[in-house]
Amino acid sequence: MTITQLRYIVALDQFKSFAKAAEHCLVAQPTLSLQIQKVEQELGFELFDRKKNPVITTKLGKAVVDQAKNTLKEADKLFEIAGQWKDEPAGNISIGIIPTVSNYLIPSIYNRLQTEFSKVNFRISELPTLSIIEKLESEEIDLGILATPLKVSNIVEHPLYYEPFVVYYPKDAKEKSSSVSMKHIEKYPLLVLGEEHCFRHQSLKICNRNSLAKIESGSVETLKRMVDMGIGVTLLPKLSVDSSSKRIVPFDSPEPAREISLVYKKGFYKTKILKKLTSLILNVIPKEYHSKEKFKIIGVSLNQD
Repeated sequence: MTITQLRYIVALDQFKSFAKAAEHCLVAQPTLSLQIQKVEQELGFELFDRKKNPVITTKLGKAVVDQAKNTLKEADKLFEIAGQWKDEPAGNISIGIIPTVSNYLIPSIYNRLQTEFSKVNFRISELPTLSIIEKLESEEIDLGILATPLKVSNIVEHPLYYEPFVVYYPKDAKEKSSSVSMKHIEKYPLLVLGEEHCFRHQSLKICNRNSLAKIESGSVETLKRMVDMGIGVTLLPKLSVDSSSKRIVPFDSPEPAREISLVYKKGFYKTKILKKLTSLILNVIPKEYHSKEKFKIIGVSLNQD
């Protein structure tokens, strides 16, 4: 059996669907199905119960899938070793990134990912914090980019930069100044993201509000449009907005900020990719945000995220 066949087996176990597994592996469904059948013929038993919907991994199949995961991990290490020798990262890497970071970071680094990591196959997904942690634990993804500190056992945090929160005001607001404190915004209804977003809970912490906001949304752009209608104010990540906009006002010093980190499960071995990815990201982040000295870091609560 081949490494490719093992990837197909692991994908079908993960997605419980031939169509979804094939889409994940970027192959036609008949191709994936045929290759899995070949493995079953070679082993002499079925790995999956196809009569069930979703597909169920058999008892013997689970043992094979577990070993396949270990084999694929060791195969990836070989690519990593080759990359170290050639001074060029190689292999596969999957990254989960929270939406309030991906909306500005991924467009900034995507082209360089393609040119500077020509031998690395990247898979990037927008996910909420809890999903990233769960997928790191189950080894469905390799890296996460999210707000920290999380202080989760078995998860290593590699801080990248520190991003201030800013206030986005309605167009006709009269209370704006060069910087704001709580007294400037407490008279306005606060518009926040939904429960699955850590940015929501950080916003509530900053504004000392424990009750539900007037409007919750899954999209920062929706919140901005609601503010444009004069319904209230919202907090935004500074790097996601045009800093020259008169609608954006920073907080009084020390500015509240979030720590953005690369996170990974203990035992992560793709260190060359990690080092180069860190450098690439920091190259597109203004140097003033590389240090946390002038900021007040707002933590993340996984119980609420």
